[in-house]
Amino acid sequence: MDQWALRFFESSTELLAVLHPDGRILQANAAWRGVVGWPPEALKAEGYRSFVHPEDLGAMDAQLLALGGGEGRANLSCRWRCHDGAWVSLSWSVVSSGEDGWLFCTVRPPVPPAFTPEARSWSMSDSLPFGLYLMETRADRILYANHRFCQMAGVEAVEALIRKGALSHSQLIHHHLSPQNAKAFFHSEARQGTPPLALEDREVALESGRLLRRLATPMATADGKMSYILYLFEDVTERRRTENALLSSELNFHKLIEGMPDGVFVHRNRRFIYVNNSLRMALGYEHESELIGKSIWSIVHPDDLGLVRERVHTIDNRREIVPLQEIRYLRRDGSWYDAESTGVPVEFNGEEASVVIARDITERKRMQAQLLQTDRMALVGTLAAGVGHEINNPLSYVIANLNLALESLRLPTRECECSLEATGAPGYAASLRELEELLQEAQEGANRVRNIVRDLKSFSRQDAERRTEVSVQESLDFSIKMASVELRHRAHLIRKYEPVPPVYADTSRLGQVFLNLLMNAAQAIPEGSNARNQITVWVRPGPPGQVAVDVSDTGAGISPEVQDRIFDPFFTTKPVGSGTGLGLSICHGIIRSLGGEISVSSELGKGTTFTVLLPAASASWTPAPPPAPLTRRTGHMGRILVIDDEPAVGRSLARLIGSPHQVTVVESGREGMAKLHSSEPFDVVLCDLMMPDLNGMDVYERVCESKPELAGRFIFITGGSFTPRAREFLETIPEQWIEKPFDEQQLHRVIEKALSNA
Repeated sequence: MDQWALRFFESSTELLAVLHPDGRILQANAAWRGVVGWPPEALKAEGYRSFVHPEDLGAMDAQLLALGGGEGRANLSCRWRCHDGAWVSLSWSVVSSGEDGWLFCTVRPPVPPAFTPEARSWSMSDSLPFGLYLMETRADRILYANHRFCQMAGVEAVEALIRKGALSHSQLIHHHLSPQNAKAFFHSEARQGTPPLALEDREVALESGRLLRRLATPMATADGKMSYILYLFEDVTERRRTENALLSSELNFHKLIEGMPDGVFVHRNRRFIYVNNSLRMALGYEHESELIGKSIWSIVHPDDLGLVRERVHTIDNRREIVPLQEIRYLRRDGSWYDAESTGVPVEFNGEEASVVIARDITERKRMQAQLLQTDRMALVGTLAAGVGHEINNPLSYVIANLNLALESLRLPTRECECSLEATGAPGYAASLRELEELLQEAQEGANRVRNIVRDLKSFSRQDAERRTEVSVQESLDFSIKMASVELRHRAHLIRKYEPVPPVYADTSRLGQVFLNLLMNAAQAIPEGSNARNQITVWVRPGPPGQVAVDVSDTGAGISPEVQDRIFDPFFTTKPVGSGTGLGLSICHGIIRSLGGEISVSSELGKGTTFTVLLPAASASWTPAPPPAPLTRRTGHMGRILVIDDEPAVGRSLARLIGSPHQVTVVESGREGMAKLHSSEPFDVVLCDLMMPDLNGMDVYERVCESKPELAGRFIFITGGSFTPRAREFLETIPEQWIEKPFDEQQLHRVIEKALSNA
C-alpha cells in the first residue's frame, strides 16, 4: 500500500479492514481497532471467523463466498466479539478486488439508542485514530480521555472510572502505568511533573516497543487560575517501519539497478546524468564518467535518430511513458547492437528527468532466426513425409510388378536364346535380352526411388526422441546421401568402415550430428577442388565399450583460439547471414545426452578431424552373419486375405504371394470385415493400416472382439504412420507389420511365420 494510501487508511474515522479470501484479516485501521479493542497483532493472527458470533457465522460465510473472487459487492451484518468479551453489532459493506480476491470492508458500529450531550462529550472523538488526553494540572484531574488513548495506554479496564471522573491523573500513572510508559506518555516519572512551556512534539517509545508521536501543549484560563495540558498521541510504529523499509528499499533498488543485466540510464536536457554498469559495458566504456554529461544522441544509430527524438519529446514535454521499441545503440568502437528500449518520466534528485531501460536483444534475434529456420525445416519434413507416403503406394506395385516381370522373362529368354541360336535366328533372342535390360534399369530406378523415400521418412521424423540400437554405418550412409550435392564439388569422399557394434541412439538425431560434421567439412574446402582434397569418414572400435567415428577433411584448418570456442552456442566464423553458430553446439548436446563425447583436432593449412565417441549398445557383440536366402515352401498352402484400398497394391501383393497360397483381395476395410465375419476361413490377413472408410486398426480391434483367435494372424501394411495412435499401435505389434514398398523376402518370411501360428 502506498504511503499516502496507508496514511489515509490509518487516519480515517471510518472503520476499514482488508480480508484475504481465506478469511485472514490483512489490515484493520485505527478506528476499527478502537471499536473492538483488539490490538493489530491479535486481529492479524486470526481470521474473522474467530471473532464473529457463532449464530451469525454461517450467513456471513455464505455471503462472502458468493463473491467468488470476482468483482462484486455484499452488504451484511454480524455480532463481533470485543477484547473485553462484549459483543458489538456491526454493519458491513464488502467489495471484492476481483484480481487477487481481497475483500475491502467498510464497517459501521450501531447508533447508540440514547444520545445525550454528556454522552456526546465523551464519544465524539472515540472514533478518531489519535489518542486525546486533557488534564488540569493543579487539581490533578483528568478532564477528558478518549477511547483511543485508553487503548494505547492499556487502561481500558479503568476507562469507565476515567469518564466518571473517579480516577485522578496521579492515580492513573502510579497504579495503572509502568514507569517507562508513564514517562513516555506524560514526560514525567510517576507524577504529573512540570507542564511544558510551549508546544512540544516528540517521539517516544512504549514498553511494548511501539513508537508514539506525542504532542503536548499548555493551556490556561484568562485569569490564570486554572492550567491545563492537552496531549495528542499518534501511533507511528508502522509509519516508521515503512519509512525505514523505504530507505532500505531505496538502497536495495540502487543495488538492483547497478546489478541489472539491462542497460539503464537517466538523462536531463538530453544529457546523461546516470548510467548503470550494464549499459556502460554494453557500449564499451571503461568508466561511467566518460558518459556523464555527454549528449544522449551519441549512442543512437544515425538511422534511428528521428525515431528517438520523437520519443524523447514525448517523455520530456508530455511526461508520458513511451512503449517498447527496437532501437540500435552505437558502441564506442562504432559497432552497434539491437536493443528493446522504453522510457519513463521520473523525478531524479528533486528535478524532472527521464529514465531509459534498454535490453540487448541481439542473441534473442539470433535465436528467433534459428527458430524460424527450425519451423521451415519442420514444414519441409511434414511435406517430405506426405510426399513419401503418397509415393509408397504406387511404388509398391511398380517394384513388385517389375520383379515379377523380370522373373517371368528370364527363363523364356534363356530358352529362346538356345532354340533361336540353334536355328540361326538370334534377332528375337536379342530383343528379349534388350527387354530384360530395360526392365532391369527400370527396377534399379524404382529401387533408387524407394531408397530416396526411406531417406525422406528418416529426415521427416518429428516424433519424440526414440532410442534404439542403431548401425553407425547406416546412419553415416544416410547423412552422406543428404550431403552428397555439397560434397561432390569440393572433395573426394573416402569411407573406412570397420566392424563395430551398434550404438543406442535416436536415428534421426545421430544422423543430424553426422550431417552437420560432413557439411562443415565440405564448407572448409573451396568449390572446384575435388581432385586435390578429400573427406574421410572412418568408423572404428574406440576405447573399450565405445565406437569411434572420425570425420576428417583436408581444408583450411582451425586456429587454436577458435578451437577453444568451437562448441559455444552462437559462436561462428562464418559471415553474417551464413550461419547461426548453433550447429556444433547442438551436436555437442546430442552426443553428450547419449553418454558420448565429441572433440576436435586441427592444424591451420592441414585440415580438421572431428571425433565422436559413443557407448556401444552391447558389451558382448559379434558381427551378425548375412541372412540366408529365403526358400519358399511349396507344400504349405494357406488362405490369405489382402485388404488394401489401392487395387493395384492388392493385385501386386497377390502376385508376389503366388502359389501354393489361395489369395483373396478386397478394396476396403468394410469389405474385409464382411469377409472375416463370413463362413470363409482365413489363415493370414494382410491389412493396410491407413484406409479412408475403416482403417486397419479399427478392423483389428473389431475382429479381436468377435474372433480373438485371428489376432496373431494379422500382418499390417504401412506406407508411413503419421498419427500418434498409429505409432503407438505399431509398437504393440512389432513383428506383425511390413513397410511399403515391399521386400519380397520379408513378405514371405512374415507370411510363413503367421501360417506356422495358424
